[in-house]
Amino acid sequence: MENFFWHNPTAVIFGKDTVKDLAAHLKAANVKGVLLVYGGKGVFKSGAYAQATDMLTKAGITFSEVNDIQPNPLINKVREGIARVKAGGIDAIMPVGGGSVFDTAKAIAAGSCYNGDVWDFFTGKAKITKAMPIYGVLTVSASSSEVNNIAVVSNPESELKTSITSEFIYPKVSVIDPSFQITLPEKQTVYGGVDIIAHVLERVLDGDEGTDLIDAQGYAIIRTMMRVIPELIEDPKNYDARAEYAFAGSFAHCGILSMGRKARGDFSSHRMGHSISLMYGTPHGATLAVIMPAWARYLYEENPVPFARLGEEVFDIFDGSDEEKALEAIEALEDFLKDINAPTTLRELGIKEEDVEKLAANASRGESFGVLSKLEPEDVLEIFKLAY
Repeated sequence: MENFFWHNPTAVIFGKDTVKDLAAHLKAANVKGVLLVYGGKGVFKSGAYAQATDMLTKAGITFSEVNDIQPNPLINKVREGIARVKAGGIDAIMPVGGGSVFDTAKAIAAGSCYNGDVWDFFTGKAKITKAMPIYGVLTVSASSSEVNNIAVVSNPESELKTSITSEFIYPKVSVIDPSFQITLPEKQTVYGGVDIIAHVLERVLDGDEGTDLIDAQGYAIIRTMMRVIPELIEDPKNYDARAEYAFAGSFAHCGILSMGRKARGDFSSHRMGHSISLMYGTPHGATLAVIMPAWARYLYEENPVPFARLGEEVFDIFDGSDEEKALEAIEALEDFLKDINAPTTLRELGIKEEDVEKLAANASRGESFGVLSKLEPEDVLEIFKLAY
C-alpha cells in the first residue's frame, strides 16, 4: 500500500425528509441568499424542489435560479450562473439534482471567485484558489459529485468534455434523501448504477497489488449494485434498495477507494465515454456500459490478474487459469449489463461506423493515457472498433 493523504470535508445528511435539516447549516454560515441550480421536470416530480424552496423560505433565505442543466452539463450554463452570482445577493450555491447539477454548481462556485473565464480552470490556464460554499440536495445517485471535489463540464465549441479537481469545490453539506429517486425513469436508475459500478471497476482493475482491503470494499459495492439494480427495476419504490443504491453511489467515488493506490485508478473508460457524450449527447452511464467491457477485452490477455480477481470476488469464478477466469468475468459483466437492458455496443447508441475514428481521436487527443496499460491513440481506436 502506498503512502496517502485523504480528507473529505463534506458533511452528509442521509435519509427521508432531511432537506429541512439543511436550514441549520445555512443559518450557521450566515447565508442570506443562494443560487438554486437544477435541471428540469425531475426535481418537481420528486418533490425535491418544493422541499428545498420551502426550507429556504421558512429560513428567510432568498434565492435566484439557474435551471435546465443538461445531463452532460454545458459551460454556457456555468457562465450564466456566474453572472447571476456576480450580480449580487448570493452567498452560497445550492444544487438540487444529480451529478450534472452538482458539477455545474461546483464550476459556478469556483468561477464566481475568478476574474477571468471559468473555462481557464478546465484547460489548466488558471488554478482554483477560492470558491463559493456549496450546500446541495441530491436527487440522482451516480457520480458521487455530492461528496467529492470533481466537476465535469462540456464545451462544444472546444469539442472537449473534461474536469476540474480542487479542494475548494467540495460541497459543505449534501442532503441525500433516497426517496427523491423513487420517481426516476428506469433507464436513469440503470445508467446511474452502471456509472457507480464503473467507478469501482476503475479502481479494482487498475493493476495495483497492494490494496486488498480497499479492493474488498469495492467488490462489496459491485455485488450490492448488481443486487439492487434488478430489485429497483422490479420495484422502483423499494426504499431500502434505493438507500443502498444511494449510499453505494456516494461511497464509490468519494476518494476512499483511491487510498493507498499508486494512482487514483484507471479512468480510461471514462475518458473514452466522455467523447461519446460530447459528440452524441449520450447518457454517461450508457457510454460506460459499452466502453468498459471493450476496454477489458482489449487488455485482459496481457493483464489477466485483476480481471481474474473480479471473477472470483464478484462472480464466483474459481476454475481455470487467470486468463480463462478473466475472460469469463468480462463475459459475466456483459451478461449482467444486458440483463438490466444497458447497451453493450456503439451500434445500440446509434453511432455511425464512420464516426469511430473521430471518437477515438477526440478521446486520445494525440497522447497516451491509462494506468493498467498505457493506451496509445492506435489502442484507443482499436477499443472503439471492438466496442462497435
